[in-house]
Amino acid sequence: MEKTKLNFEEKLSRLDVIVKTMETKTLSLDESIALFDEGIAIIKLLEGALSEAEAKVAVIIGSDKVTSAKE
Repeated sequence: MEKTKLNFEEKLSRLDVIVKTMETKTLSLDESIALFDEGIAIIKLLEGALSEAEAKVAVIIGSDKVTSAKE
């Protein structure tokens, strides 16, 4: 799976599939570790995307407050 080409929702969906697979199927240790590793990598990408979104919102809110103060 190429994680960098998926959008936020697709990454979240893939993470959901990983969790459900690990909860409902009997997997070998190697399969479990591989899925766990993939899940952790996706979580890191999602956290990064959320941090970027929070920064953008903070800029928008900040610029809105400056605009409102000038009016």
